[in-house]
Amino acid sequence: MDKVKKKSKFVYILAFFIIIGLLLLSMLIFYKVRYPIKYNEYITKYSNEYSLSPTLVASVINEESSFNPSAVSKMNAIGLMQISPSTGKYIAEKLGDEDYATEKLFDPETNIKYGCYYLSYLREKFKDITVYLSAYNAGETTVSLWLDDTTISQDGKTLDRVPYNVTKTYVERIINGMKHYKGRI
Repeated sequence: MDKVKKKSKFVYILAFFIIIGLLLLSMLIFYKVRYPIKYNEYITKYSNEYSLSPTLVASVINEESSFNPSAVSKMNAIGLMQISPSTGKYIAEKLGDEDYATEKLFDPETNIKYGCYYLSYLREKFKDITVYLSAYNAGETTVSLWLDDTTISQDGKTLDRVPYNVTKTYVERIINGMKHYKGRI
C-alpha cells in the first residue's frame, strides 16, 4: 500500500512540475512573439548615432510594424518605423540623401536610420518622452496645438493628458515595451 501511495504522490508531483514547465515555456514563447528582436545591428548603430535608447527604437519598431519591413499602414506609412512618404522625403533632404525614393523606406537600414533621425528631431523639439512619442504618432503639428491648449498642457511643454486614446495607448505601449527590451539589445 505504501508503494502505491508513494507512486501516486510521485505522479502528482511530476505532473505539477510538467504543468509549471509548460506554463513557463508558453510564457517565454509569448514574450518572444510579443517582443521580438530583429535588425539589432541597425538599431544599435542608428540609436547610437542619434543618441537614442536602443530599447526605445526597438519598442517603436515593435509597436509600429511588429518588425515587418514590408508593413504599410492605412495612412500609407511605410516599413519598420512606419514613415510616411512625405516625412521620408523631408528626412532625406535633411540627411542629404540625394537618391531618395519612397521605395527605400522598405529597406530596414534606411527605415531605421530615418526613423531614428526623426525621433531624435522630435526629442530635441519637444524634450518630454510622452510629448515626442505623441508627435511621432499623431504628428508634430497636432501635438504643438495640444501644447498651446491650456486644457491639455498647463506649462506648454508637457501634456497633462493625451487627448487621442489611440495616441495615449501608443505611448503607454512603447514605454512598457522599453522595459521588455532592456538588457536584450
